[in-house]
Amino acid sequence: MDTETLGPPSRPVALLITWVVLLGLFAAIAPTAQAALNIPFELLSLVMLAPALACVIGLLRPTWMPRAWEHVSRSQTLASAGLAGVAVLSFVGALTVILGHWPSWPPDTAGAGLAGYLALQAAGVLAEEIGWRGFVQRCGEQLAKPVVVSVIAGFIFGATHLGYWSLGLLPVLTFAITAMVMSVTITSIFVGSFWQRMVPAVVVHLGVNLGLGSLASEDQPLATTPTALGAAVIMLAITLIAKSLTQSRAVGTGVVRSSDESRPKLG
Repeated sequence: MDTETLGPPSRPVALLITWVVLLGLFAAIAPTAQAALNIPFELLSLVMLAPALACVIGLLRPTWMPRAWEHVSRSQTLASAGLAGVAVLSFVGALTVILGHWPSWPPDTAGAGLAGYLALQAAGVLAEEIGWRGFVQRCGEQLAKPVVVSVIAGFIFGATHLGYWSLGLLPVLTFAITAMVMSVTITSIFVGSFWQRMVPAVVVHLGVNLGLGSLASEDQPLATTPTALGAAVIMLAITLIAKSLTQSRAVGTGVVRSSDESRPKLG
């Protein structure tokens, strides 16, 4: 490949280091802002916005950014979103079977109404995905294989949920691995441009959050339990099987390309 056509080389390490520093800064400010604005945590935790806000470094230093992910067809985007739906149904279904009771719905909307609650939850999830499965994943793929980046980023994403640290090491590790499995599920099915990838990312992440909330008891966070981890593993397995079947059918009919073919080639 003619590197002269690609412009100046990206600086993924500098971007990631700066992003981490900004993430810590915005995360530290979030609780103060939450209290000042009197926003209920059940409605939206402002710390969820920190990963997206930290991406400002990409706007300030655009020449440092790696080459953008390539746009794909609408059919591929819809197929990716469909697989995200399969992932959510698999996760919630597995949890329901394991726990032996149905989800409780609708959730406590903290006075915002169901539509307002879902919109704010989706906004928070989108902000997290913009940072972790968007910015970090894109930069990290310049340094390692996509699945390696997804594993590392997903684990760190889970481990840095400070609200669970008071529960002890094992629950934190369990949650971190659960978040890692969710991350791999997302990155194994998303394709296309940055914003095309955000569609299945938000569907899976929001679906997992709502599923956990609808099935959790009040005395223990379900997200930190082996039950949630087991459901996440089942979700990943079923999603990969569904993806394989979808790709086999697509190859047989010649309708769409495989997701791997839609990824940008490096080097």
